[in-house]
Amino acid sequence: MKKYIATFLGCALNVAAECSFPANTLIATADEVRDTKTGLIWKRCVLGQTWQKNRGCVGEVELMRRVDVDEKVRSLGEKWRLPTVDELLTLVDARCQNPVINTKIFGKVVDMTGEGANYLTASVYLEGDEVIPTLFYTIDLLNGGIDAHTKGFVGAVRLVR
Repeated sequence: MKKYIATFLGCALNVAAECSFPANTLIATADEVRDTKTGLIWKRCVLGQTWQKNRGCVGEVELMRRVDVDEKVRSLGEKWRLPTVDELLTLVDARCQNPVINTKIFGKVVDMTGEGANYLTASVYLEGDEVIPTLFYTIDLLNGGIDAHTKGFVGAVRLVR
């Protein structure tokens, strides 16, 4: 985890870096995106939105509390789940500025709460050797920032399988 934070900080300081996404590793279909590098399959739009050709992701982003995500995801079937922080980071290109994700493939990213475009993850926040089970990692897909929040924090949900 520390290596990701160091990478993000290093890239953030290099503002002259060219923004380029490895689009050749992301294969998009109508509703899904397959990452040939990681083998992961992503929902193209966040919960609450659907993909429409020539329009992108449409609909209202469904902000959820982490404590409510598991039940919602189970109702969707097809083995969808909340990604780990490491999995969600595979979609981030820290050389890009606002947003740090390929919007041509995954649609527009906006500040949904006044606190950024925070996406929930399944990863538990670790403090030294102690696990604090009420805190989970989030990633702000506007700037690539990683933070930890309680189960009551609301954020967007991008699913993976």
